[in-house]
Amino acid sequence: MTWRIDPGVARALADLVGWAPEDDAPALSQALGAAVPTGSTAKLEAVAAGLTPPGADPEAIARRVVEDRAAGRPEVAWSCWAASTVMAALVATLTDRPVAVAAIRRIDDAAPPVDLHSLVVVDGLLCDPYFTSVVAGAGADEVERTHVGVWCRRTDEPDGRWRMEVGNGRWSRRLEYRLLAPVIDRADVAALCVVSATHTGAPTRPFARVWRDASGVEAFTHEAGGAAVRTWTWAGPDTIWDGALDQAEHPGWPAATADFATRTGIPLA
Repeated sequence: MTWRIDPGVARALADLVGWAPEDDAPALSQALGAAVPTGSTAKLEAVAAGLTPPGADPEAIARRVVEDRAAGRPEVAWSCWAASTVMAALVATLTDRPVAVAAIRRIDDAAPPVDLHSLVVVDGLLCDPYFTSVVAGAGADEVERTHVGVWCRRTDEPDGRWRMEVGNGRWSRRLEYRLLAPVIDRADVAALCVVSATHTGAPTRPFARVWRDASGVEAFTHEAGGAAVRTWTWAGPDTIWDGALDQAEHPGWPAATADFATRTGIPLA
């Protein structure tokens, strides 16, 4: 299968995030989002070194996550491409369920000209381990779901494609995407990661996030200087647009990463 990786590496990462192969796909998306930071720093690290941003080699990503965590090293935050291919790799390697990675394109009025994103199609669901959104796939009766505080709605189109909106109580707007390619492989991901190095809607400054059962924790730098860490706590796992925000300002990224580590237990590079 396209996303199969070394079984030992897959089992080690599944154990690290607390997911068992008999658990469902939403549980895996949630477990990855809670344990493995997503954001911009792995991409920024690669760009600074003149390399293609990671995503096409989920085994290398999984191995680094496991080894950094075991050694207590500061960790990077991974892009949507990395999050989706790693989730697909765990499903493909540790279960018999078919799984695909899809590419989607942001289309809402505030979208930049090029903002491509990914998600995992498995068990008839559209699972996004980057935003931790989940909703049933094309043609299903379910068109809307709130999963651990993240809302998602799918709209089918006559040509067989679909659109989806995603949002949570902290965002000022809902993001809207349209299906670009229902199945992409490692070469496609590599090409899209190259595109992301020059044309992207992803943050161009350090940013990291984890999603926990009752909250999302984010560290980021301001365009004008300084940095911050915020925790958005929602009212419940099936509730959106309601909750509380706790944000602390810091002089720079090192202070923000220290705060993030205090809040999450994960040191950031």
